[in-house]
Amino acid sequence: MFLHQLPFDILFYITLHLNFDDIIHLGFTCRELKSLLDEPTLCRKAIQTHFPHSKEAQLAKSGKVTYTRALRAIHDRRDAFFNASPFSARVVGQGSSFLYRQGVLCVLNGSTIHVSDPHTLSSTFEMDIHSITSEPGSSSGSSAEPKVSLLHYSHGIVTVHCERKGRILPRIYAINTKDGIPIQDRIVKMVQLESSYKLFARHTAEYLYWGTYTGDGTQSRHEWEIYSLPLDSEPVRLCDLKPIQLQEFFGTDLGSTVAFEIFNGHFYALSNQTSFEVEELDWTSFYHCIRFPVDRPEREAMEINTRVYRRQHAEGPIHDSWTDLSLQLDEYSSQPVIVEARREWVNGTSRQLRTYYMTEIEFPTSLDFPTPSEEDGTLNTGGTSAPLLPLDDAFTGLLDSTNNPNYAPTQTRFNWNFQPEFPPGCQTTRSFILARTKFRAYDYSSGSFLDLVEDEKCCGNHAVGPCLRIRIGSRRHAPIDGHRDGDDKLTYSKDKLISWPVDEGDVAYRHSAIRMWPPKASACPCSQQLHDIMNPKLPSGSSYNRIVTGALDERSLIYMVKPGRSYGPSDDSGALGTIIMVNFSRSPFSPDSINTVPLHHEHENENEASLRPDHWQWIPGQTRLCREGRCC
Repeated sequence: MFLHQLPFDILFYITLHLNFDDIIHLGFTCRELKSLLDEPTLCRKAIQTHFPHSKEAQLAKSGKVTYTRALRAIHDRRDAFFNASPFSARVVGQGSSFLYRQGVLCVLNGSTIHVSDPHTLSSTFEMDIHSITSEPGSSSGSSAEPKVSLLHYSHGIVTVHCERKGRILPRIYAINTKDGIPIQDRIVKMVQLESSYKLFARHTAEYLYWGTYTGDGTQSRHEWEIYSLPLDSEPVRLCDLKPIQLQEFFGTDLGSTVAFEIFNGHFYALSNQTSFEVEELDWTSFYHCIRFPVDRPEREAMEINTRVYRRQHAEGPIHDSWTDLSLQLDEYSSQPVIVEARREWVNGTSRQLRTYYMTEIEFPTSLDFPTPSEEDGTLNTGGTSAPLLPLDDAFTGLLDSTNNPNYAPTQTRFNWNFQPEFPPGCQTTRSFILARTKFRAYDYSSGSFLDLVEDEKCCGNHAVGPCLRIRIGSRRHAPIDGHRDGDDKLTYSKDKLISWPVDEGDVAYRHSAIRMWPPKASACPCSQQLHDIMNPKLPSGSSYNRIVTGALDERSLIYMVKPGRSYGPSDDSGALGTIIMVNFSRSPFSPDSINTVPLHHEHENENEASLRPDHWQWIPGQTRLCREGRCC
């Protein structure tokens, strides 16, 4: 009996034991099995099993879309990352800075904030910050206007930082961007600040958190201070605010050595540093993790784990300029995961490799770390409170009271714990130096890293400078394709792009080749259009001196290109930049089947959209049209 002839109940049971991609691939094997992808019960079970906390799952659970369309949308965005094939690219607009979070784009243009959903082309909320932040009796000259910067967006609220010259203290404004609210009621909360040094903000719909690197530490160094207020509370005087100081929490650079986020009603603080000073005798590096409920910002409510395993120093030195640190939510468990990119000299050799490391966070109820009798029988050098030390290391005997080493036995890294930039068997070894890598990020949901690079070999037009291109490497679960030999040992196939399990309980991954997008401008007419979109024109000579900032989530890349500072008489550090959106997803509201997307958005006129030079959209049969030169 063929597989497609089996009763549906048996096929349904089989799919329960397949990973998400295999369910899709099974549906592609023949016409009869493709009907599985239209079966609502199977689609619901697949999403609830593999992506229960994704945006598409939430839309389907609330009844806004069907589970069938939600499954297609999840597959399409993951497949677009894996194959480096976005669905659309367009110029969003211009601004001096932007925020992109929760699928919402906030653009600051002068003193005006524009807030919109770029995926649905929804109506834009606009507001002039000066209209709500002007001081009574202040002068109307430009010198009295505050310097405005965007801090954070969440749950329909955007926080901005306003700083004026003179004796007026800087302030944070929490502004409600939802429709139907009078302008006088837009300010949800206003907070005065003593200092804006390394300021950051995070908030929910109910609580506002912000932090500065201004606390007085015990080692004559600053420490992080975390402030909080309920958004619906009465105004509070500055002197009445009592911050939480993160003691012995090392690291100063957001996104590189520290990260702060709010997830699932908890405030998280993360550091990859174990001390201020470099220890001359040290073995192991740990993450320092802190969390507490957002409604209980108290030291008594803190959960702390200072020994989340990171790496052994023997793995090689780290190129700190490439280090990226973030906390991302797992769409399966809805739990935060540490994601860190490190470029390392492997085992101290001259060879550099960039690897992305993923680590789960656990907060033990007590400090139940292993005792000396539980680990290797290793004895310490100063009583039961001293750290474990390696028995077979010659440097152990050199320790004295001036040292503060860290050590833990090497932990096994499973495949899901790391993703190398160049996968096993990868033939493409071309990489880009840091100066040519204008933006880099990792999306945990799709298992993909994305670099926005300047490629001087793409078109070779020295008049316009190197081309901005996307560089993507991705991976997905691979089936265990192996057999057992006479010794009952599992032997795997020789597919070089698969990282096989290292231990029982591990998973295998199939890596994609590293791909560049878009193709060369000479490849076809739409490639030229894409190059024009992704490389906006800048003032003469600025193509070799441009500033690129970006943001990436599981659906889209949004970046801004601005001319770099000339440091001359005509230098305009406040010049506007062009904001570009590259979309890897299609709307879950689309009725189209898998691997087809709507030609244009439902709010657009098809003829008008096809003629817009700043908007490119993938269409079915795109490859054939490009090959025939009829793609534009």
